[in-house]
Amino acid sequence: MPAPTLSRDEVVQRILAEFRRSGYQGATLASLSQATGLGKSSLYHYFPNGKADMAEAALEAVGIWLGEHVMPALAEDAPAEKRLKKFSAGLSEFYAKGAKPCLTDLFTIGEAGDLFQQYLKQRLSGLIKALAAVVAETGVGAEEAARRAEDAMISLHGALVVSRALGNTAPFVRTMRNFPGLLLGE
Repeated sequence: MPAPTLSRDEVVQRILAEFRRSGYQGATLASLSQATGLGKSSLYHYFPNGKADMAEAALEAVGIWLGEHVMPALAEDAPAEKRLKKFSAGLSEFYAKGAKPCLTDLFTIGEAGDLFQQYLKQRLSGLIKALAAVVAETGVGAEEAARRAEDAMISLHGALVVSRALGNTAPFVRTMRNFPGLLLGE
């Protein structure tokens, strides 16, 4: 069992890993306790509202990581294709080249959907808007840029689900390799 001297960030990362392993519905206080090495009372100390607080902290950690390692690529002073390739590489890293499941999928099913749908909608809408802005810089009209950005996100998340179902990361790897082209119409 892990040492009980973990930082809150380490606890959150282990909680995130358990949610990725079991989904929101499948993760129990017992499995979250085992994943973190903390007793249930210690988990409630960190997260007074239980599993919902834990999931919120995990999603927040994901948002921070993406904000630090993926999103900045879109704001760089570089050609759109180069920025989109760097963005795609960052997402590939986050999802371990398709080996880690789609969090949007895991957190929109059942009770989690009721709890986190609005949060995920805001995050995904912001991401689509940021991608569309890069596409629009290439001379594509705003409406078409938004459609391409949405289609690219559909492809990305679909590839994660298909890769998980097939037990093969090739669909995700292929999608991420083609991600800039999906957005730029190549």
